[in-house]
Amino acid sequence: IHQRHSAEGYIGSARRHLVGELKNLSVILENLYQRGVLCDEEVSKIQAEKDDYDKTRKILDSVTKKGEKACYEFLKIIDMTRKRTLERPPLHPGTKTFDLHHWISCFSFKEDTQMNANYLQGPRPCHRYQEKLKSNAKEMSKKFWGESKKLFGGKKKPDLSYATLVLDTDENISPSELLETDKNILLVGKPGIGKTALTHEMLRLWAERESKELDYMFYFCMRETSDIIRAKNLEELLFGVFCEPDEGKDEVLQDIKRHSDNVIIIFDGITDLSSQVVKKVLTKKLLPLAKIIITCRPDDEDEDFLSGDFDRMEVKGFSEQTIKTYLSATLGEDQKKVLSNLELVTLCHVPMYALMIAACFKSDDSPQPCTVTEIYINIVRFCLQINSKTKNKDLNSFISTKKEEILSLAEVAFLATQQKSVNLTNLPCKDSCVLSFLKPLLIKEAVTETITTHAFLHYTVQEFFAALWILKNPDKIRDVFQQYRSRCQLPLFYPSEDAPAQLPRGTPNTVPPSVQQCTSSGSP
Repeated sequence: IHQRHSAEGYIGSARRHLVGELKNLSVILENLYQRGVLCDEEVSKIQAEKDDYDKTRKILDSVTKKGEKACYEFLKIIDMTRKRTLERPPLHPGTKTFDLHHWISCFSFKEDTQMNANYLQGPRPCHRYQEKLKSNAKEMSKKFWGESKKLFGGKKKPDLSYATLVLDTDENISPSELLETDKNILLVGKPGIGKTALTHEMLRLWAERESKELDYMFYFCMRETSDIIRAKNLEELLFGVFCEPDEGKDEVLQDIKRHSDNVIIIFDGITDLSSQVVKKVLTKKLLPLAKIIITCRPDDEDEDFLSGDFDRMEVKGFSEQTIKTYLSATLGEDQKKVLSNLELVTLCHVPMYALMIAACFKSDDSPQPCTVTEIYINIVRFCLQINSKTKNKDLNSFISTKKEEILSLAEVAFLATQQKSVNLTNLPCKDSCVLSFLKPLLIKEAVTETITTHAFLHYTVQEFFAALWILKNPDKIRDVFQQYRSRCQLPLFYPSEDAPAQLPRGTPNTVPPSVQQCTSSGSP
């Protein structure tokens, strides 16, 4: 097909196909109105027609009566919105006698400065919902990095943002490239290695990119599963758990379902498939063309729900160069204190530990920590001091009085870790200082009723308290090793009653004094 006639003639040549196959007429009408082709009254008369067939005929009649300029504008609208206004092109060329996608692509549009004008790609409520999703994503990113900034004392806090992570791939793939690929992605890595930071960076990039495409991106923290489990259908998952449209809910939901190839969903920290709705999304029974991004720990990787078509990538944390860049941004000249210590540099490959080390060295306390255990002890003491408003010299005495509450929290952490859970339904105590290591998770029971569960601030904090409880209950260590052996199918050696324990090479054979304090005097 070549443009041997006018835009009006081009429309006339395909009129019978347009009448039968144009979709999303509200999108076409809205664009015709925005471009000044149709007025309010004309749009209302078309909308009053009884079915889509008559509406399409009325649109074509109205446009052709207005002449060549209006017809040309109509063709531009079809071209710019073809993904939503035309039937999908046939999978096998030649199975259809007339393909409107091919037809519109053959019209020779003029070189027009307005060709890339902002045409609405879908109903206006859908665009407004997209704007709301992007606004929420920006707020989530700001809050995510803001929580880390709080760890640094003083008025001048570092400007924290995403730092490059090492991914186990043949090429150095950036978050923007991960975002643009059409493939489903499985991000695997141990706690604190940067999986959540990577997904938040993709969320931020999506929210800030300038694109006329009408698309949607949803983020679900699977550590806050209660609301997700209660979702009975796709609408409750997307709108009830994440973000609800302010208008046109049914229209938005239908657009998401019809154009699932424009949907990205992140399930961060997935461990099981207690949610049937999430299971249907992962198995493509819902939103079959949506792009899915999953993060999980290595222990959860072999579950049945991860057997789908996912590109697996292992998140390996910071490179040596990124460590230097990160410490320079957070510590300035004080970075030399960390870089001169090989043990600390090694720990900094894990971004969560790099953050903790930077926060510890930013404070004026001394001596500075050199092991993960000492870092966590510093953080525990710091949090208790902040929340109790206790002076430094009185802190040990205060902690001694809270020994039972701390150990009750440690037991809850151990039981939850053993069950591979992060949701705590029952609080171990009512002490506000001890409970400061938890964050509340609000679950909507009804329109005016919510219940509250809790989770640790980060899974690594839960692991620390779980380890603390094991040290206080050494008779449980053998059972823990046995469970680990059964799960990982690794040979482990246990100490006999009259023989020393056979520990891996490089493992200290004594409990650090700082931890001994915790188990003996109650001072972590």
